[in-house]
Amino acid sequence: MSDVKEQSRPVFERRDLILIIALAVGLLLVSMVRLSVGSVEGWPDWQTIEYRLDNVVIALTAGAALATAGALLQALLRNPLASPYIIGVSSGAALGRVIVWAGGLTILGAAAAPTAAVGGALVTLVIIYALSQKRGWVDPLGLLLVGVIVNAINGAIIMFIHYFDPMGLGVELNRWMLGYFNMNDPRWQLYSVAAVVLPGVVLSTWLGRSIDVATFSDSEAQALGVNLGRLRLGMFAVAGVLTAAAVLLAGPIGFVGLICPHWVRLVIGPRHTPLIVASALAGGLLLVGGDLLLQVTDVGQGKMPVGIVMALVGGPVFLWMLRGQLGRGGGA
Repeated sequence: MSDVKEQSRPVFERRDLILIIALAVGLLLVSMVRLSVGSVEGWPDWQTIEYRLDNVVIALTAGAALATAGALLQALLRNPLASPYIIGVSSGAALGRVIVWAGGLTILGAAAAPTAAVGGALVTLVIIYALSQKRGWVDPLGLLLVGVIVNAINGAIIMFIHYFDPMGLGVELNRWMLGYFNMNDPRWQLYSVAAVVLPGVVLSTWLGRSIDVATFSDSEAQALGVNLGRLRLGMFAVAGVLTAAAVLLAGPIGFVGLICPHWVRLVIGPRHTPLIVASALAGGLLLVGGDLLLQVTDVGQGKMPVGIVMALVGGPVFLWMLRGQLGRGGGA
C-alpha cells in the first residue's frame, strides 16, 4: 500500500516547486550581475559581454554537471558522502585530459581530450565500484576509503607527468588543476560541452522515480519493474560523462557535487526527480556566485581560481558530514 501511495504522489510537490523557482530566479539574477561586472570601466563592448557570458556558461554548466553527478553517485553507491571529487572521479577525468596534453594527442582532433576525460572518469568509477563491494553489496565506508586512495593515485600520476612536463604545460596545468575556468578552447567547443550536459541532466531527472525505487532492496526494486542492471549502468555512464564535462571546462573543482545534493535533500527530502533538478540549479548558482565573488574581490594576484574557494567552503562541510556519518557507525 505504501508503494502505491508513493507512485501516486505528484512528481513535484509545492515545496519542491518553491525551492526550484527560488533557485532559478537566484541563478538568473546572479548571472545578470556577473554579466555587468568586470575589469572594464564604463559600458562594456560586445566582445567583453561575450567573454563574461562564456564565464557564466562555464560556471553554470560545470556546477550543474557536478551537482547532478553527485546526486547520481550518492544514489548509486548508497553513500551520502559520495561525490565526483572525493571518490576520485574528477581526478580520473583530469588524468585522462592530462595524458592527452602531455602526449601531444591533441593532433588526433578536438574529440581527443573529451574522450580521454570521459574514459578516465568511467575507469575510475569501475575500479571504485569493484573494490568497494563486500559479498555483492557496496560497503559505504569501504567505498569512501577506496575512493580517497584512488584519488591520491590519480593525483600522483598527474604530478608525475607534470614533473617531466614534456610539452611545457606547467603554468597552464597548474591553473587548470586549481579550478580555473578554461577560456582557451574555442567557443564552439565550450557550447558543445554545454550541449552534452543539458541532456545528461534531463535524462537524470527522467530516471528520478526509477532511482527512488532502486533505493529499496534489489528484490523489491525488481518486483516493482525496475531493471537494476540497466539503471545502474546508465547512472554510471551519465555520472562519468557529466563529471568529465565539468573537468574539461573548469578543472577538478571539489565539493560542489557533495554540498548541493546534500543541502537540497535536507530541504525537500530524498525523492530524486526534484532533488536532481534543484541540485543542478544549486550547483550552477554556487559556481556562478563564486565566480562573481572572486570577480569583485581584489587579492592583489589576479583572479583567484574558483576551485580554491570551493575547497575552503567544502572542506569543513565534508568534515561535518563525515563526523555525522561515523557517529552512526559508517552506515549510509
